[in-house]
Amino acid sequence: MLYPILLENYVWFSLALLCITWFTRQRKPKVRTNLLYGYGMIAVIGFLLALDWMAGVVFGLIVLELGRSLKMWLNKKEQQLKS
Repeated sequence: MLYPILLENYVWFSLALLCITWFTRQRKPKVRTNLLYGYGMIAVIGFLLALDWMAGVVFGLIVLELGRSLKMWLNKKEQQLKS
């Protein structure tokens, strides 16, 4: 059920990935720039070559970026509880 949704909204999910990366990687601008270029190239190549499986890759990258942010937040809360 998720796969057809990803295919229909591939461009929007790709833009969401770029926006999420922009806001979650603010502390290291060099890494953020490199990731934005890389994710943008993945999105463009997947769109131009009509690679359907690339929608799953983009969704996976979104989950990884959000998971990384959640892990950082949980680690910060853990440190606050310890002190």
